[in-house]
Amino acid sequence: MACLGAPVLPMRTQQTFRSKVQKSLAVRSAPGAVAFRRSTATALSDVQLVISGCNGLALALGRFVFLPSIREKTGMQGPGVQNGESHFAAGDSRAEEAASVFATNDPAGFTIVDLLMWGSIGHAVGYVALATQSFNELL
Repeated sequence: MACLGAPVLPMRTQQTFRSKVQKSLAVRSAPGAVAFRRSTATALSDVQLVISGCNGLALALGRFVFLPSIREKTGMQGPGVQNGESHFAAGDSRAEEAASVFATNDPAGFTIVDLLMWGSIGHAVGYVALATQSFNELL
């Protein structure tokens, strides 16, 4: 049963749709109108390629070039000592190295800390490259 107090809304007809399309086409083809440009989405933009490339380069340099020398220098330094014995042996129970942070399945020992550090360096280098490219386009 229909509600008696409900207003009747006008139905859109095919003619009103056609007239709106004709009006919009007339506005676009007007001599003083700004041309409409269609934008398309791409899977990979230049920004994504630059940032990803810089990240990959920084991670590869960190893993294969700098990691062995960093590990060698920290191994030569050794643990902190006081009065000839390590901090842990002197009674500081919190001076023991956290093994869970440095546990990894990587053969060279590339940890999550190394990954975050080299990834942030890659992002910084990528954004610097994009900023200089943007600055050069302004000149």
